[in-house]
Amino acid sequence: MRKGRVLLLLIILVALAYAIYHYTPLIKGNGINIVVESPKGYFSANKPVIVHVNDRFAGIKSIDVKLIAMNTEIELFKKTFSDRFIKRFDVDFKTNKILPQGNATFVVEVEDYSTNNYLNGFTKQISFPVIIDTTPPQVILLSGTGRVAVSGTSLAVFYAKDDNLKDVYLGVSHDGVIDRFKAYNAENIFGNKHVYISFFTYPLSKLKNYSTNIYALDKAGNLTVVHVPVYYSSWKLKKSKINITDAFIRDKVLAIMQKENIPQKETLLADFLYVNRVERARDTKRIRQICSNSIDKILWKGRFLQLRDSEVTATFNDERFYYYKGKLVDIKYHKGYDLASVRNAKVQAANNGIVVFEGYLGVYGNTIIIDHGFGIFSLYGHLQSFLVKKGEFVRKGQIIAITDTTGLAGGDHLHFDVLVDGYYVNPIEWWDPHWIKTHILEVISESKTRLSLVNQ
Repeated sequence: MRKGRVLLLLIILVALAYAIYHYTPLIKGNGINIVVESPKGYFSANKPVIVHVNDRFAGIKSIDVKLIAMNTEIELFKKTFSDRFIKRFDVDFKTNKILPQGNATFVVEVEDYSTNNYLNGFTKQISFPVIIDTTPPQVILLSGTGRVAVSGTSLAVFYAKDDNLKDVYLGVSHDGVIDRFKAYNAENIFGNKHVYISFFTYPLSKLKNYSTNIYALDKAGNLTVVHVPVYYSSWKLKKSKINITDAFIRDKVLAIMQKENIPQKETLLADFLYVNRVERARDTKRIRQICSNSIDKILWKGRFLQLRDSEVTATFNDERFYYYKGKLVDIKYHKGYDLASVRNAKVQAANNGIVVFEGYLGVYGNTIIIDHGFGIFSLYGHLQSFLVKKGEFVRKGQIIAITDTTGLAGGDHLHFDVLVDGYYVNPIEWWDPHWIKTHILEVISESKTRLSLVNQ
């Protein structure tokens, strides 16, 4: 009798434990997890809704995604699962519904097949406020058809307006890549906070499949793309043969390697190739970083100055063929002008601007970089000493340095570059007052006329 009672008690305890484990939330609670990847703060019909749902203990029964706006529920997505063993599901869709603009609440509700809630299953809901914005930014090209020589400079002026504007830029597509050029707010020129200007260039291209577009993105993910028609032409490239000697490598290349703490390679040729390829590429990357931020106003005035009483010894985009002991070993394009005058010539600032770099820069040696505003920079390489400091405002014609042979220079000269957002462009245009008048000043003037029509 006593054994029977004990056995009955054990059975009751086992049954109770089973019931607690399988039908109550005491051991296994709500295992539903909801992660909303998109939207975040803003909701747009043009951007996908992405929600990740998983359940640790039971299968998912239903998922319901909706918006509550103007006291009305708007069903966006609803799915019921007949398969009771699906524990993970990713929601990814774009809504095709017309939505009211403005404040709303984004809601996700999930129910599972769990028996641990007294056979009722568990539910979980998350909700948060969003701003419904389905209207893409308004973009109007003001500058009309652009004109550019390959590796020259061009200017686009445009109107971009959106209450929630996040990003706006100009992109040049070619050879499967997009070169991005910053759009600078030009309210100080046009008297309108929605007007932007972008200087850009067409780099050397194998396919010459250039396409130029303005991209305007708002915080909700709405994107407007406006094509910029551009006529382009090409300069005939000069070819140069340069003989590299062991003496040059020992004198110039090894000095750069020592300065940059680069271990010597197996041969002198390997040393030269490393500096001419790897170190030069690093310098280009660093220059692009330095030129990635520019003041949003035009500091320069009139044409840029060439080194006084100088002769051109190398031009822009010269295709240089490097020979070592009679054998072709490397090919590079010269991204600037080499200007030679007297030894240790005084270097003038090409135009008004702010010094953003003064220091040693690999193959360029001692270097100064000046920001002239709206993404336009000038670079002065192979210098001896600096007469200005970083952060200093310099005036056109002010003496800023002395020429020398630092870096990978074979003789005393100035290496002069002009850059647009870190991309090398041909300086010869910026030395030409007629080019500045027709390609920049007149473009701005014509854009002001078109803007007056937009404002009506």
